[in-house]
Amino acid sequence: MGSMETDMDGDESGTDASMAEYVIKGLHILDNYSKSEDKPITILMNNLGGYVTHGMAIYDAIRACQNHVTIVVLGQAMSMGGIILQAADKRVMAPNAKLMIHYGYDGFAGHGPTAYKHAENSKKYDMWMEDMLWAKIKEQKPKFTKRKLKEWLMADTFFNATEAVEYGLADTESKQWVS
Repeated sequence: MGSMETDMDGDESGTDASMAEYVIKGLHILDNYSKSEDKPITILMNNLGGYVTHGMAIYDAIRACQNHVTIVVLGQAMSMGGIILQAADKRVMAPNAKLMIHYGYDGFAGHGPTAYKHAENSKKYDMWMEDMLWAKIKEQKPKFTKRKLKEWLMADTFFNATEAVEYGLADTESKQWVS
């Protein structure tokens, strides 16, 4: 999910290749080191979004950890950051943190057949994302409809910490990093 650049973004970068490599290697080391001692892993997140492929690599690495993984959002979990958050065993929002979800921006270009293939691939990712987020929300709000989620995903939809917990996109709101 590419992040839209605004004047507020400044020099911040989102989920990119170097971040993914750093996080994946770190998780691998921590998971292997802690495996024998069953120590939980805590990730402190302030993420404005980024590329789908790199974000999904981080998502898969978190899901592959044998130890319990907690993600604490300090600041923001935007776009791909909001998806990565869903991989954790425990999802914590700091009181002033925000979460944002939307359909991804692929930014693909090329001649017709290539653009069509990219669009088909993007559609598959969007359907996976819908299903994953819908399952999380339905745990908390059983009567919630997929139609409503699709409306949310059509444009940037923001949640404060309380709302993220209310809709099942986070587990708890806490002032503490680890609880």
